[in-house]
Amino acid sequence: MKKIAAVLAVLAFVTTVSFAQSSGNFSYGTSPQNDVACSIDQNGAMSGTEQCHESCTLNTDGTSTCSTPSGTCNGHAVAGIKTSSGAGNIFVVRPSAVIGLLTDVTVNSKQTVASSSALAGVDFKVTVTGPNGTNVPVIPSGYITYDSRYIQICTNLFQALSTQCLAISGGCFITFNESTVSAHSFDFLAGGPANPLTAGQYTVTTTWKTALGGSGISESLTCVGPLNMTVQQNKVFSFNTINPI
Repeated sequence: MKKIAAVLAVLAFVTTVSFAQSSGNFSYGTSPQNDVACSIDQNGAMSGTEQCHESCTLNTDGTSTCSTPSGTCNGHAVAGIKTSSGAGNIFVVRPSAVIGLLTDVTVNSKQTVASSSALAGVDFKVTVTGPNGTNVPVIPSGYITYDSRYIQICTNLFQALSTQCLAISGGCFITFNESTVSAHSFDFLAGGPANPLTAGQYTVTTTWKTALGGSGISESLTCVGPLNMTVQQNKVFSFNTINPI
């Protein structure tokens, strides 16, 4: 009897371990391993990883021309994960990234309108593709803003001092510069009771894109990375109440 009890205890332990493993699969994806982390120096200059840049410059007639955003303005990380069949299986996807924003604006007496603005931001989205290429609904389904900033500067000083400014080479000017680096993460959910996951191999993709804009005399730049995406398979049990309020 003791031997039988011991065997049953071992079988129960093995079953428990097997269940825990099947409902706790883990996977991850990263940005390129040779990325240098995004950072700013004491003068506000941005360096490192994936950068996207746009600038607006002053023309001789007082109008401005803005360049097309260039550099690495979007990217992605991919991870594969396999799940077995079972009610309540759910993927918890967490993209985490260091994000840098640079916004630099200037107003000049030679502008037709003494106003400049700059916008810089980075948005993230997660998609999940299941067996046979089926798309799994993700919550939230669209892009999430990880970081965004808009600044504007304008003045009527030049209008009041037009005579004095005309006598200065290059005209009068006011400049405002601001840089920020942040680290962010957000949990995306795929599967669960509303959208059950079937057994098979899944591909989880995190996509990010840059939002840049400007007017007058300005510069906008984003920096993303390093980026880590973790994917954890969990289980939602039927006795759990979701969003009870």
